[in-house]
Amino acid sequence: MRFTPQPIHWAILIVVLVAFIAVCGCTGYGPSSTTPATTQTQVPGTMTVNIQNFAFNPASITVPKGTTVTWVNQDSANHEIVNDAQGSIAQGALFTSNSLPKGASYSFKFDNTGTYPYLCSIHPSMKATVIVT
Repeated sequence: MRFTPQPIHWAILIVVLVAFIAVCGCTGYGPSSTTPATTQTQVPGTMTVNIQNFAFNPASITVPKGTTVTWVNQDSANHEIVNDAQGSIAQGALFTSNSLPKGASYSFKFDNTGTYPYLCSIHPSMKATVIVT
């Protein structure tokens, strides 16, 4: 007796193949056409914090002592970065930028370990933290 595939067998086979391709395509196997939004190329000893959508991104960073952090304003509104000395356990030198228009940046080198909360003095609800180890 010879096996002859019936149309239902072909339909099941096609469904199984489509499901297999869908699962494999969604699990990260093979090349990806998208790049994660958090990927940044950093120069050793530096860290960049973007200011956009009225938020610091990332909102909390941990860096080794001696790192220079640069804030870059990508918002259309001006922002002013101020160490929140009354916040947590801010240690070492305090830092304050001038008002930063779109495209401007401010850098500060963290030479002392500690936790440095900061905010935008123009928009005080914008808060973030630099942790220096």
